Amino acid sequence: MSTTAIPRATGSSIEPAVRAGAVGLIAGLPLAAWLMIVGIFASTLWAAPQGIAQTVGIGHSGHDFQLAPFILGVMGHMVNSVILGLVFLGVVAIFNVRGWALVLVGAVYGIVAYEIIYWVLLRGLLSGTSGSFLSADPQWAFILGHLMFGAVLGLLVAYGPLRRQEVR
Repeated sequence: MSTTAIPRATGSSIEPAVRAGAVGLIAGLPLAAWLMIVGIFASTLWAAPQGIAQTVGIGHSGHDFQLAPFILGVMGHMVNSVILGLVFLGVVAIFNVRGWALVLVGAVYGIVAYEIIYWVLLRGLLSGTSGSFLSADPQWAFILGHLMFGAVLGLLVAYGPLRRQEVR
């Protein structure tokens, strides 16, 4: 019986897409940690991630611990971080932003993303179910967290695994 080696695909567009998604995922970690730390003092440790799930109707309102909304909220946060990271990569690629400018553009992007999420989703489309999430942390903590998210995105794109290799 012989075995056949499966050739490894080279030049595939899958690897850059996975790395691009990973940048958003990694940038979302400090945001989640920040909001949970602030939550210790403002409400509860689990209020922010749990509030994400409660905003879309999973679990009942309030900050008492609920396992399923907590886990699904963390998952939702990370998926949103990947999506926002991919959008950021598209924007900076279109405008050919490089170097330290990526960190500044990323920080601004984080604030703009938060404002859109806040006004369109939380105060607009999902206003009837977003009370637990909005009361999880003070608004300044959400703004600062999203600024950090964007700055980390910019740092990772400029100097992390997706940095562009200059052709000489």
